This record gives sequence, C-alpha cells and structure tokens, in this order.
Amino acid sequence: MKTCINCGAALDDFDSFCTSCGTTVPAEYPGSYQAPAKTPVSVGGWIGRYMIPFIPVVGGIIYLVMLFVWANDTKKEDSFRNWAKAQLIVVAIGVVLGIILAVVFGVAISELANSYYYY
Repeated sequence: MKTCINCGAALDDFDSFCTSCGTTVPAEYPGSYQAPAKTPVSVGGWIGRYMIPFIPVVGGIIYLVMLFVWANDTKKEDSFRNWAKAQLIVVAIGVVLGIILAVVFGVAISELANSYYYY
C-alpha cells in the first residue's frame, strides 16, 4: 500500500490523487520502486569460492574473512548469503570439535606415553 507524499494518508494502488489532501500521485510513484533483480552466482563464481581455502598458507584465513563479508552483503542473493552463514556455522562446529578431539586425544596419548615410560 502507498502513502501520500504530502500528508502521509494511505492510498490505494490505483489512486491518481490523495483523497485526504488532493495531492496528485505521480504515475511513477516512489513507493512503487522495485529494486533491480539480483543476479545468481555463476558456476565459475561457485568454483572460485570453493577454491579459496586451497591457497597455501593464507587461504583458510581469507576464506573465513570472506564468509563474514558474504554473509552480511545485502547486495548478494539471499540464498548465497544463507550459504555463507551456513558455512560459518559449519566452520564453528568444526573448530569446537577439533578442540575437543585435540584435548581428548592429547590426554590419551599423554597417558599412554606415561604408562609406557614407567614400565
């Protein structure tokens, strides 16, 4: 639903003037502006995004930073932004599981080494 530019009264979609104050409603009403369609990500774009982590030394860091950028970029398609958010969640889960496994296996290996040393 549109509103009058002059008085703010509610307008029907087909009104040519405001019934409250009489202001003419232009044919190209600013309230009816449609944002340009967002173009979907191409196959090459997807491949490029998946290859970033394979850059030696800094690829993982660049990928993580870009996931934050892509997740918050309002110019990107919603599905792409949701994919970036999902990737961030997966990375967070992987980091937590990695820490848990490192602690568990570190303790197990330490105990194994200590038991071997004393026998």
